[in-house]
Amino acid sequence: MNKTLMIVLIVLIFLADILWQMYRNKKRDAFFNELSHFLAVKDFDAFDKLIEDKKVKRLFPPYNIAFLKLNEALIKGNAKQIDQAFEQFDGPMNKIQKEALYRKAFIYYVEVEDKDKAKNYYDLLKQLNPKDQLSLDATFDTYINKGYRYLEPSLEEIEKLNEEEKIPYAVLIAEMYRNKKENDKAEEYEKIVSEYTEKLLKNEGGL
Repeated sequence: MNKTLMIVLIVLIFLADILWQMYRNKKRDAFFNELSHFLAVKDFDAFDKLIEDKKVKRLFPPYNIAFLKLNEALIKGNAKQIDQAFEQFDGPMNKIQKEALYRKAFIYYVEVEDKDKAKNYYDLLKQLNPKDQLSLDATFDTYINKGYRYLEPSLEEIEKLNEEEKIPYAVLIAEMYRNKKENDKAEEYEKIVSEYTEKLLKNEGGL
């Protein structure tokens, strides 16, 4: 084969591959936006129909499909369906995927005060050595053990943070003071949460 022709063919194959990937990405984004819209308006029938579409299953990895179904279950608020949705992640996952899943599960089970399941995902998260180890430990102790063991470290940490980053720590600190029966200090940090949250919303809204 002529060398010039060979180079032209290689370039054409390369371009065809790029165009195919662009097409796939565009289709995937369109499906994702459609699925997200159905969840936002709580059109679960339309979501269920689309998520089972063969085209969607070809474009999205199993983890992404499972995560979308998990979000649907959480929005529905059906405890049994949520448990099943968390249990469906039985395939291989990288560290980022594991942390996203375990964190979502941990927060959910803390909110519903399921100590055993919260402890399970708390332990799984700790194995990944997350950067926010202090807030993880403090959340478990504060909401599950009803303690305030991490009050002093949290008070030290909040001083290092910007206003947006202070919000979750202020929530934790307020709850720790509630557990400690120091309601005046709890209210002080609850006011900080309200103040910083309002300011953040105004900034995001361009007000």
